[in-house]
Amino acid sequence: MSKEKYQALLAKYLNGECSDEERALLDQWYEALHARTENNKDIDPESKTSFLERNWEALLAKTHPEEQEPKPLFKWWPWMVAASLVMAISVTYFWGNGWWPYSAQPIAQTQSGTIKSNHSNQPQTISLPDGSTVVLEKNASLVMANDFGKQQRTVYLEGGAFFSVKPNAKLPFLVHAGDVVTEVLGTSFRIQPLVNTRDIEVSVNTGRVSVYTLEKDKLKKRNGVILTPNQKAVISTELKTIQQGIVERPTLVDKGIPESSFIFEEATFDQALKSIQNAYGIEIVVVNPAVKACAFTGDLNGLELFQQLELMCGTINAKFETRGTAIFILGKGCD
Repeated sequence: MSKEKYQALLAKYLNGECSDEERALLDQWYEALHARTENNKDIDPESKTSFLERNWEALLAKTHPEEQEPKPLFKWWPWMVAASLVMAISVTYFWGNGWWPYSAQPIAQTQSGTIKSNHSNQPQTISLPDGSTVVLEKNASLVMANDFGKQQRTVYLEGGAFFSVKPNAKLPFLVHAGDVVTEVLGTSFRIQPLVNTRDIEVSVNTGRVSVYTLEKDKLKKRNGVILTPNQKAVISTELKTIQQGIVERPTLVDKGIPESSFIFEEATFDQALKSIQNAYGIEIVVVNPAVKACAFTGDLNGLELFQQLELMCGTINAKFETRGTAIFILGKGCD
């Protein structure tokens, strides 16, 4: 129904010339728009007609959306242009200030150098000119800077990878993953972006690693930590924070430790825990001194660190928990 016919129908209604069908239709339209439908019969014709006339477009949208009159585009054009400019400026600002997730900026487009990418479903090992090796995970990419090996060894990583770096005290090895930099002289470590976050995890297998975040203000103090074997750091690229902890499955720092090192017979907890601490390079703190004197007999060979501690603590109804890069033993003793 056109607007002209609609207004003509309202005029007929106001003059009392509507048929029963037309009057019922107008009542139905009024109920579709008005919240207080229970009082429709008490509304005088002039008020109802005035209301329907004012709400012609709203009624048309509810009853015949396909018949809505098209709005001229030129009325909205200035606002569309303004909105487009705001969006363009916003994107430029966030991109230019590094707030975009680093995974959204392909390193092949942002860094110059030799690029290696793993498009297979299996980890791929690549060798670098200095003798270092990198195991790229699925969909990971690595760019080796053009000046690699001159004053330092710089690479740029997108995705996850495990690094085995050839020792060279004169040429530091730097891995850039977004705004996170991992700097080493010679060690093995893993860099892994965490799923569904903008966080990056760096875990150390051997050696020592310096991890820090880049600051646009070069005079500003860097936020960084030193990691040793079996330690990890989770870096929030958004909040610029670093949280240290222990890796999920610690390994022996000395692969040549004999099996007899984990066989204990009438040893004190203090002796056994010190052996484990030295084997994994992780600090173990006994909160209650009474626990240290408790005796332990058992064979812990073939068990991972946390399994060893769980077995030991179970013998005296104690428990353990990780706090940062240390493990705390909690218990009453062995009365």
